[in-house]
Amino acid sequence: MDALALYEKARAHEGSLAGFYHHNVRVDTATGPVLVRTPGSRSEPMDLTLWPEPALLEAIRPYVSRAPRLLYAGAEPEFQIHEFVEGRLVHDLAPDAGARLPGGVVSGVTRLFGEMLRVPGSALPALPSGWPAEGDTKAFALRLLDVVRAIRDRADGPLEALYQDLGVPADPCALLAERAGRELSERPFRLLHADLHRKNMILTEDGVVFIDWELALWGDPVYDLADHLHKTGYSAADRSCVLAGWHAAAPAECRVGWSEDMEYYLAYEAMKSAVVDTVRWGRRIAKAPTGGERLLLAEELRGKLLRGGPHWGGGTPPEVEEIVSASVRRLVSPA
Repeated sequence: MDALALYEKARAHEGSLAGFYHHNVRVDTATGPVLVRTPGSRSEPMDLTLWPEPALLEAIRPYVSRAPRLLYAGAEPEFQIHEFVEGRLVHDLAPDAGARLPGGVVSGVTRLFGEMLRVPGSALPALPSGWPAEGDTKAFALRLLDVVRAIRDRADGPLEALYQDLGVPADPCALLAERAGRELSERPFRLLHADLHRKNMILTEDGVVFIDWELALWGDPVYDLADHLHKTGYSAADRSCVLAGWHAAAPAECRVGWSEDMEYYLAYEAMKSAVVDTVRWGRRIAKAPTGGERLLLAEELRGKLLRGGPHWGGGTPPEVEEIVSASVRRLVSPA
């Protein structure tokens, strides 16, 4: 395999498959397709990161059965080559929140959780200096909150004005930081995927393959469950099956106080979504070509503010038309 030649083919390709932090391009070879994965824009990180993805994929290969196989990793230029997974994204099969997922997906998810919960920390890449101590879930939660604070703090003039217009305070994390100190139970840390949702699950003939491991963490396993529930938007029936499957798969020490703390992390995800998507949706609203599209996007953003605002002590967010007006006024550059 001429890795650099495949990299150049991928660079010349005009389109890419879905991915926020990476560009993913299918490249055909004499022995079959591969996926060339190159870094995307890193100017606005929105998530906590811990390890280089190639090192993580190599480490979990003996333990996690349904992750893509790493074929090559280069540093200069930086890129990866993964096996190409033939199948359909679960999002394409069931894109709407609340829609029942295809057969085999829920059981695949609970199997993955069971495997991740049993990956020994000694098998994983080294942790950076200052990472929260083993089992210190409060410190882990505060590290998550630090990411949201960094997102909020780096707002420039127009984004700062939009945050103020929409009622997002300078420190949206204060209440949740207080709650973390009071509420969270200690649990042993485990491997977390930390970005497990419909667009990162591929349904194949042999089951579900779980992709995009660049945000994997070593931390509170209950956070991984809550993050997954928030991002996946299960139907009530599927959600119950996932919760039962996680409970059955998790060792007893990982289940201490899990139900109450899952609600804390769900509150965190709602708050984070409102902060992050004020930026993302605000820009989408400003760029939307029609008034109708702007109103639909603003309605989605208002829903996020309604769900996230109570966790920073906020009141009722502006109406949809006001969100459109603020986004356009603050984020559309004058001609």
